[in-house]
Amino acid sequence: MILISSRLDFTNSDALLPEGHIIKEIDITKDTTIREISIDTLLNELKDKNVCMLVHGYNNEHEEVRDAYQIIENNIFRNQDFKYDLIIGYSWPGGDRALEWWSAKSRANAVARRFRLLLELISKNTTVDVISHSLGARVCLKALKEASTILIRNYYCMAGAVDNESIEIDEEFNLSLSSLERLFIMHSAKDEVLASAYRLAEFDNALGLFGPEDKEQVETQLLNVFVANCKRVVTHHGGYKRSPAVFDYIATGQTQNPSRFITL
Repeated sequence: MILISSRLDFTNSDALLPEGHIIKEIDITKDTTIREISIDTLLNELKDKNVCMLVHGYNNEHEEVRDAYQIIENNIFRNQDFKYDLIIGYSWPGGDRALEWWSAKSRANAVARRFRLLLELISKNTTVDVISHSLGARVCLKALKEASTILIRNYYCMAGAVDNESIEIDEEFNLSLSSLERLFIMHSAKDEVLASAYRLAEFDNALGLFGPEDKEQVETQLLNVFVANCKRVVTHHGGYKRSPAVFDYIATGQTQNPSRFITL
């Protein structure tokens, strides 16, 4: 897998690179480097490809990111309905302890600009889908908010650790909807992390807990937003990556518009 990292020294959970990214192709099962890649080489190799980029969330050490991405990659490639040429992992310093939410959130905001610049380069000649988890939603949505053109075809937002009203009109990430073709919000009321820790930190409900706050507005005005209630198939915060139903839903979205609101 190609892994693009904004972490200091490629693996540091708490510190950003001064600028840009380190790009490596790694053997994800052994965590060994196959080669280092320049951005120009990457862009050339991705030309005319159909790729999916993975963006992890809060409190993930390098080894946990690697293991999660391997599980997701395996679930995608075992489903014949997926048409991706390549899965790319994105790594950012989301912390490695449970009690550093505010510093991790600050780094998510800081990473968003360089993630946008990366997407702007890649999306010129490549079709890009994104799957994010948890606080990775802030990295992605803030990056899209700052863009001036469509950067992502399909964005699958799992367990989004952003406020449940944040994509609605006049809210923080409403402008992000203009920089993607379709947003798929995937939520579960059985998410123990969003139900407790997120509420305690933010005094609000997360998008990934019950979905958007104003569902009528989403249905009637935010027409490129699709909402999947995953409470039957996802029973904890990290459960999305192991759910066959979740990947069947994503695969369906590759070729058609599913129902605007659905329960898996």
